[in-house]
Amino acid sequence: MKQFSFFLYCLFFSFVLSWTAAGQNVVTSFPVADSGLITFQVDMSQWTARGLFHPSTDIIDMPGTMNNWTGSALLQKIDTTLVYQIVLRMNAATVQEFRFRINRDTNNAELISHMYRVPNDTTTVKYMYSDYDTSTVPITFKCHMFYQIKAFHFNPFPQQDYLDVAGTFNDLGAYDLLFDRGHDSIYQVTLNLPKTLISPVIPILFKFRINGNWNTSELPNGGPFRSYFLQDTTGGVQNLIDVWYDNKNPAIPAPPVAYNVYIQGNYAAKQILTGSYSYEDYNLLPEGNSLYRWYLADSPTQVNLVPVGDSTINYVVDSLNAGKYLAFEVIPIASGTGDSLIGKPVRAWTGKIGGVGISNLEMNRVHFFPNPGSDQITFDHLGNTAWIEVYSISGQKVAILKTLNLNQVSLDVSGLSKGIYLLKFCRPDNGYTTSKFIKK
Repeated sequence: MKQFSFFLYCLFFSFVLSWTAAGQNVVTSFPVADSGLITFQVDMSQWTARGLFHPSTDIIDMPGTMNNWTGSALLQKIDTTLVYQIVLRMNAATVQEFRFRINRDTNNAELISHMYRVPNDTTTVKYMYSDYDTSTVPITFKCHMFYQIKAFHFNPFPQQDYLDVAGTFNDLGAYDLLFDRGHDSIYQVTLNLPKTLISPVIPILFKFRINGNWNTSELPNGGPFRSYFLQDTTGGVQNLIDVWYDNKNPAIPAPPVAYNVYIQGNYAAKQILTGSYSYEDYNLLPEGNSLYRWYLADSPTQVNLVPVGDSTINYVVDSLNAGKYLAFEVIPIASGTGDSLIGKPVRAWTGKIGGVGISNLEMNRVHFFPNPGSDQITFDHLGNTAWIEVYSISGQKVAILKTLNLNQVSLDVSGLSKGIYLLKFCRPDNGYTTSKFIKK
């Protein structure tokens, strides 16, 4: 029944996307990478020791979504071992569900199916039959992705974003993926970890990551790893991790945040500057009347700032500001009533303000192409740009490129997920301008 439900789920979304495209002329297909060869191995040694599998007479096959649950060719035993394997060609980025089965008997198949997202390269995947291994203990990881999905930080479609867990038990990056089996935004996976990791003093350390990327992992900016003391499951003890990604639980009041704060416009007298930022609230509250403030200083490191202008998102540069620096500050405020509605202030700085007619041409000449792009973008007319920072739409820094004293430089963006990115062109004096790039 679970296999049939998964098939209906995929079929339903394919129908919805096709119907939407017919009415609104949108793209309906997901890009799928070239096919690759995946080797699946299953160890039958412990099943044999229990007398439930007889190598001399029994056979193993692999029914799943890749063959409409009809069954695969037989898995072949590797030499004199009790490990059986099969090589299948699959499309990268597709999600497959399958079970190993003895004697092509559905009643003698594994009770719980495996789910696997096919990677972009050739690989070997190893399993113990029915996940039975007396030298290991099971641990279940559950991660709630409701907020990330609602905030468009995570695309739940099977061929788009994926979630993995990277920890000290898998060399900080094995392909251990979590799947939304119940279609309730709760992603989970059960892993069998060696009993040697059971310790009352040394915990396992781990983080959840979006698309296997440390730049989109939870608890960013040097945040600590999660930790858990693995326990022996003898006697019914269960190892269970049940958390919200990045600890962003909409049911727990939290202040809103402002990020991607920057200043648009020419840093010159009589020019109009506009503060810009992204707003986010973990409780999914819309933005209320956020507060804006402009400050004047002799340098970006000055402690005591002088408030200038009105409390609006725009500021007209005064001729008396020449030679100084301006800062835009935003205090994010969520709508509604109750506690935790006011976030922390965040600032962005201009470069040194020029006089009348001076508009920081050196910075404004930065040019990059192609946009949109898929593999590589090239920057030229860099002027005195010292480095370029690339941020995702969620505010995570995903790349940095040194450019000082260079006339042209290129950046490989093939590894970035599709979407909109902020480019920050930084100068040695801590001033910067920004632009947006679309990864297709």
